[in-house]
Amino acid sequence: MKVFKKILSILGTILLVILLAVVIVMFNARLSGEAPSVFGYQVFRVSSGSMEPELMIGDVILIKEAEPQDIQKGDIVTYKGEEGDLNDKFITHKMIEDPQLVDGRYVFHTQGIYEGAVPDPDWYEDQLLGEFVCKIPFIDSVYSFFLKPYGLITFVLIIIVLFGYELIALILSYHTLDEIDDEEDDDTEKQEESEQTSDENKDSTDN
Repeated sequence: MKVFKKILSILGTILLVILLAVVIVMFNARLSGEAPSVFGYQVFRVSSGSMEPELMIGDVILIKEAEPQDIQKGDIVTYKGEEGDLNDKFITHKMIEDPQLVDGRYVFHTQGIYEGAVPDPDWYEDQLLGEFVCKIPFIDSVYSFFLKPYGLITFVLIIIVLFGYELIALILSYHTLDEIDDEEDDDTEKQEESEQTSDENKDSTDN
C-alpha cells in the first residue's frame, strides 16, 4: 500500500511539472503572439480547408523544426506569412518543388491541395516553422476548450488543485517524520533511563 501511494505521489509530481510547463508555454505564446514550441515541436490547429481532404478543418497537427535544406518537394510544411492576406498567419501547405537557393537564402514554393488552389507567394527560409509530422487524433475538442478563456481558467484551477495536493502531502510527510523522530527520542530517553537504573541497581548490589 505504501509503495502504491509513493508511485501515485511520483506520478502526481511528474504530471504537475508537465502541466506547469504547458501553462508557461501557453501564457508565453499568448503574450508573444508566437506559436508555442517545446523541444522543437509545435502544435497547430487547421483553420482552413486549403489542405482538404488530407488535413481537415479542426485537425490538430504536430510540426517539427527542420533545416531548409532538408525540405523536399511533396513535404508538408508550416510557415509564417508576411504578404497580403497571409501576413502574420501560420500556413500549412505542400511543397510543389524543392527549395531553391537564391542569393544565399532558400526560397520556398508551396500550395494548398484543394481543387482550384493557386501557388502561394514565394517565401524564405526565415519564415519556415517546421515540417508536418502527423495529426494528433482525439484532442481537437480538448485543444479548442483550452484555447478559450474559460478553458484556460479551468486549466489554471487544475494546476492550483494539484499543487495544493502536493503541498499538503509534503507537509503531512514532514509531520509524520517529526512524530517518528519524537518517538525515537522518547525511546532513547527511556532506554537511557533504564540503563541508568540498571547501573544504579548494580552499584547497590556490589556495595
